[in-house]
Formats: sequence, C-alpha cells, structure tokens
Amino acid sequence: MLKHLFIKNFVLIDELELDFHSGFSVFTGETGAGKSILIDAISLLSAERASTSFVMKGKEKAIIEGTFALRKDSHAAKVLDEAGFEQDEEHTFTREISASGKTSARIDHRIVTLSLMRDCLKNEIDIHGQRDNAYLLNTANHVRLLDAYISQPEVCQAVRSAYEKYDALQKEKESALQDTYNESDLEFFRYQLNEIESTALQEGEEEALLEKEKQYKSVKESFERIQGILSLYDESVSSDLYEIHKNVSHLPSGETMDKIAQMTADSYYSLSEAMDLLRGMIEEMDLSEEEIDRMEERLYTIQKLKRKYGRSYQAIMEKKEELETQIERIAHRQEYLDQIDRKIQKAFQDYKQKASALSALRKKKAPELDQKAAALLKELMLENADFHTDLSEKEPSANGSDRVEFMIRMNKGEDLKPLSKTASGGELSRLMLGLKVIFTGLQGVETVIFDEIDTGVSGPVATAIGRKMHQLSETCQVFSVTHLAQVAACADTHYFVLKKDDDARTRTSVSILDHDGIIHQLALIASGEATDTSLKAAEELYRRNHS
Repeated sequence: MLKHLFIKNFVLIDELELDFHSGFSVFTGETGAGKSILIDAISLLSAERASTSFVMKGKEKAIIEGTFALRKDSHAAKVLDEAGFEQDEEHTFTREISASGKTSARIDHRIVTLSLMRDCLKNEIDIHGQRDNAYLLNTANHVRLLDAYISQPEVCQAVRSAYEKYDALQKEKESALQDTYNESDLEFFRYQLNEIESTALQEGEEEALLEKEKQYKSVKESFERIQGILSLYDESVSSDLYEIHKNVSHLPSGETMDKIAQMTADSYYSLSEAMDLLRGMIEEMDLSEEEIDRMEERLYTIQKLKRKYGRSYQAIMEKKEELETQIERIAHRQEYLDQIDRKIQKAFQDYKQKASALSALRKKKAPELDQKAAALLKELMLENADFHTDLSEKEPSANGSDRVEFMIRMNKGEDLKPLSKTASGGELSRLMLGLKVIFTGLQGVETVIFDEIDTGVSGPVATAIGRKMHQLSETCQVFSVTHLAQVAACADTHYFVLKKDDDARTRTSVSILDHDGIIHQLALIASGEATDTSLKAAEELYRRNHS
C-alpha cells in the first residue's frame, strides 16, 4: 500500500507531500489542473519510462519518492529479500529525472536497476489504462486468473511438478537421440569414470587432511623447543623436584608444614602431568616421512581431480553420475531408449491424471465465476452483458491441458467474443472495474488506480461505478481521478487538485478536503455552483453513500 508520496519539480508541481490511507480516495479538480500528473508520478515508481518533459522548466531535476507498506508474504518483499534489503515494515522507492535526460532509481536510498524496481512493484500497483493489456485483457493470464479464483494452489502445483518431470524425461530422450558418440568417446568416458572411482574420494576427506597437515606443520615448527623442554625436565628438573617433594613430605607435621607439603606435592604432580601431556602430543603427531609423503600425495591427487571434474566433492560426484549415464547411453543405447520410453509413459500418465483432476475442478468452478462476474456487471448497469469462461483442450503444459479464455457478450443477440476483442470506451472501463473486484485481491495487488474511467457516463451508472470502487477498496487501496460527483461522493478521502497562475508560471497544488470542503466540491462538480440547493443535494448525495 502506498503510504506517502513526495514530488518535487515535477511538471507543474513545485513541491508536494501527501499521506495516503487505505480505502477509496478520489482526486477532483478542474480540467487541466494536473490530476493525471499525480498518476504519472506514481507510474514512474513502477519503473515506467521517464521523459525530460516531466522536469519543471528551469529546474535541474525532478524527484518522485513513494513510501510503501509491503506485506511480508508479498512478491515485493520476496524480491527485496533476495536483493539483500532488510525486511522492514515500510520501504521507500525513488525516481530522479534530470533535465539532461539521465534517470536514477533507488530503493531505501540504495541505487538499483529499473528492472529490479519494476519487478518489485509489478504486483503492488495496477494503473487502469496502462496495464490492462498485460493483465485482464491478456488471454495468456486467464488460466492463471481462473486458478487464482479456484484457490487450490496445491492442485496446480501438483500438475506443474508432474509436467516438469514428464518434460525433463522428454528432453533427456531427445538429447539421447541426438548423441553421436563413437567407440573412442566411450573409451574416454570410461577412462574418466575409472579415474574418479579409483581415487575413492570420501566426502570431507580433503578438509580432514588439510587440518592434519596444518597441525603437523604447527607441531613441527615447535618440535625442537618442545624437545628441549622435555630434555630439561627429564635431565634436571624431574629428579630434583622429586627429591624436594620427598624430603618435604618427611618433615614434622604441623599446620604450616602440612600446607607446604600439599603445595609441593601439587606442584610436583601438576608439572609431571603437563610434561606427560606434552610428550603424548609429540608422539601422536610425530609422523613418519612415509606418512607425510602419503598425505601430500593424496592432497595432490584430490586437487588434480577437482581441477578436472569439479571444484567440490559434490561436483565431482555429479560428474561421475553424468559419465555413468553417458556410458549407459552408448553401451546400451536401445535398452536405454526403451527404458526412458517407459519412464516417459509413466510420467505422462501421472501428469494426465493430475491435469484431469485440475480440469474437472476448473469446469466445476468456471460457471460460479461466470455468475459472479455477470452479477457485478449488472450492478454496473451492464444489464445485457454476459460473461463466460471458455475451456478447451490444448497441448500439455505446466498449467494443465486446458486453454482458458474469458468471453463477453455486451448486448443481447450478439455472439460471445474474446474479452480482448470486445467492448470500448465506458463499457470497457466498467467491464474492467467489475472484473477487478473479483481478481485484484486474488492477484495480491495492493493499490489500484483509475484515471477517469467514468468518462462518458452519468446518473445511476456513475453511482454504480463509485460504489463498486468503494467495494473494491475493501480488499485493496483504490485511487480514482474523476469528474463525477456520484463517484467522488463514495470516497473515504477526497483530494482537491488546484492549478494557480501567477506572473511567472502555472503551478499545481493538492489539498485534503474536510467534510465541508467535500460537500462544497461535490456541489460544484454536480451543478457548477455552490448554491443552497446544490449544497443540500451534495449533502444528501454524500449521506446516501456513507450511511
């Protein structure tokens, strides 16, 4: 959800800061006041193409900055996490456009690519009129939209997984058929496999040898000093310290003498034990020259294997499996092909079973979607509209074996036509609005923006559009630029866009209207003047939509 918008030196806007809330918000104002400028600014945060015409005349650059609250499970949050951003409740997206034509994009004040910004917000913002061709009007999306409506992702994932397994086997067979290996290839593959197998490499072996080598080198560097310590102890200290301990232990008993005897004994035994530990460590690490040579030779062999077949134990094992498969293909080609055919048949049957289950589910739920869509269209005064989800069989794919296409009939007696090839103007806008009430929440879209979709309508139709937008705002944030009082009266928040001319230039400002301001603006929109009669009518219109 868009929480805050900052704009500076953008077209007619000097500097502007707006706070936004959930629910339904409208922007009203005279024609040419700059309402659509705000939509242009938000679209730039979605990585739409920038133009130097956006930079206010005489300024070096324009800045658009939006703060978004992103759900932790959203696509945007996932993209940011993968890009190394901290998971915060809010994130700031910034576009700068210089008068020279250079642009920059930032997320949380870190420079990013436009593609990252676009990917991050592609499911967050839906601007009506700019993205419909890639959303509802794009037939390729219809199967995904129907599946989202069905809301059984585990069934769809089972079909996708089954198809991927079947497709991988198909590609494996195709690769095998294209192989043109000869006997010399077979001999070389066997040589490589034997080289890996004869080494008998164990997981973690290299690490263990390197650690042992490190310990040996450490002990070797201190060997002479340790030997000197042990020699000094054995030749001089040990016997003298023992004599001191023995003689002290035979002194007359007494409180002080007992304490001295105990301290002497502790010193004797502690030093003796320390020397035993030091001697044991030397004996343990005192490798023979043969053992050292074997260790160095083994490490060399492992390094050689890594250079030829992979930089890790896992990579070498994967190469081993690849060689075994290649040898199997060449040595037992027909047997291998027969075997993979059986695997393909089994995988296809599994896919077909899962795809059939998904198809049955789609056919069961499609009429329910059609009825829901038709009801919404009737509420938008498209009484004769008929919506139909057409399912037909197609070649297997990760989405199943159904071709899904939304069909529409706008008037009685007409044939059903593809959604992408029917309706126009106000009818198309209302149609899209009705469908978005169904699909926006399922798509995970957080902010939907309508730019004057109510053009060319009036009366009850306008009221229906406004109420439907308000209904949509129950599942996402909705913005609408409108010239109709019936639509504006349904909004939770009303922004007034004003254009002012001074001696130097024209500037646009935006303010949030209070209740009295809303009623005054509704009266002006509806009748062109704020008389007692128009104000009362505006109050009644507002009350009917907020009671």
